[in-house]
Amino acid sequence: MIKRLTGQIPAWARRDHPMLRQELNSTERPRWQTRYARALLIVLVGGLLLLLGLFLAAVSGRLQGQNIVEQTNAVLYYPLLFIQIPLRIMAFAWTSGTVAEYVRRGKWDQMRTTPNGAELTLRARWISLFYRWRGLFGVIILMRLLLIGLMLYDLTAFQGRYLDLLTVRITPEVAPAVSIVLLSFLMTASLILPFTGTGIDAALGLVVSAVTRGRTAMTLIQAFYVIVRVGLIVLLLAAASDFQNGVMPNAGFGGWLILFALGAIGDWGLAFLHLAAFGEIWALAPYGILLGAALLIFALLQAALADAITGYAIRLAQKRG
Repeated sequence: MIKRLTGQIPAWARRDHPMLRQELNSTERPRWQTRYARALLIVLVGGLLLLLGLFLAAVSGRLQGQNIVEQTNAVLYYPLLFIQIPLRIMAFAWTSGTVAEYVRRGKWDQMRTTPNGAELTLRARWISLFYRWRGLFGVIILMRLLLIGLMLYDLTAFQGRYLDLLTVRITPEVAPAVSIVLLSFLMTASLILPFTGTGIDAALGLVVSAVTRGRTAMTLIQAFYVIVRVGLIVLLLAAASDFQNGVMPNAGFGGWLILFALGAIGDWGLAFLHLAAFGEIWALAPYGILLGAALLIFALLQAALADAITGYAIRLAQKRG
């Protein structure tokens, strides 16, 4: 079964491909002292993030009088969000210096003139980030699976009628079976978006790599990207909070778009992995129950767009001397 699944993966994305193997082994394996120090640092950072999440949840009053599901969501939301932001920034930074690195090492002309050399070089750099940071992706997915499990547990509340209560008088009214399907779309999208979102950032980095010359220009672009990325997330969080708190009661379709943007490019659907809060969105925003389906479609389109952008970066890089 595993062989049949891996057989669908392009040759350049397999770990045994020469270009990818060279990319992953391009740095010397650190000594065991360094590896243990990194592991300890990860544990400390993870602990500090959880403490921060606990502090923010306590300050906001979301721990008092709440059940275990709501408390867990309140504690995990910001630590998970804080992990995802550096991941997107690292993906852009990791690929944006690809061509400049090979030029500096005097190997770019050789790669560019070799049949498919430029393509394999850029694709290997793009896919390598998923291998290099698989541990970080694993943490993000495991925590999201935990939140999905809690969402499924919530469905058993009120003798299994909780979903029926949440869908009363929403727009549009849907049958319980349809609402379950729409929730499954959200769960699927929340697991896919971290990969497609990171893939888009890495693909954009490849475009920058293909057209930018000079370390100063590269540094300025990376700094600008960080400012825009963090600023956009903060703006979407604030706008979505204003909408849910009634500051924007007549937002209509605009409110739906804000919530969609938050899930699509802000926190990758993380805020919606809480059934009670998501049910409130259904009541506040017309067609809010369709957000999960919209996010799944967006994730699939984003995957196709990441491939298209990577192909564009390859064509630009091939022209670079």
